[in-house]
Amino acid sequence: MELNEFLAEWHNDNPRILVHTSGSTGKPKPLMVEKRRMLNSARITCDFLGLKPGDTALLCMPLDYIAGKMMVVRSLQRDLRLTSVRPSSHPLADETLPCFTFAAMVPMQVFNSLSNETELRRLKAIKNILIGGGAIDKELELQLRQFPHAVWSSYGMTETLSHI
Repeated sequence: MELNEFLAEWHNDNPRILVHTSGSTGKPKPLMVEKRRMLNSARITCDFLGLKPGDTALLCMPLDYIAGKMMVVRSLQRDLRLTSVRPSSHPLADETLPCFTFAAMVPMQVFNSLSNETELRRLKAIKNILIGGGAIDKELELQLRQFPHAVWSSYGMTETLSHI
């Protein structure tokens, strides 16, 4: 799904939207969720992270799954400046990317960014990194403890639109 497709679906008259779980506990499952609940979840996350209108956010996950869709909803809810890059294992490889206030990534994206000096510098500059979609191992956890900004390892419960 492309960003413009998601935005068209988001802005239509249907109060619900189709999302898919990440599949971290099995095959991804489709769910219809209420847009207002997604907005409430986005507000709570933005409040917790201290995100303000005009802050920058990176969309580097597919919009086919809940994690990517929630990044867009958080950006809409808090009026964040969203930069979208093609989902890949190296989302910070583009040298023209700005610095970000907020990014959500899967463990593989973070791990791969650690192995490249330029990407590592960009990763360390992100004020809030939310890692989801799978557990991080102890080695990755130890590396991330040295970061100058907040790194949150979580998993989402798509059915409740929340983080743990």
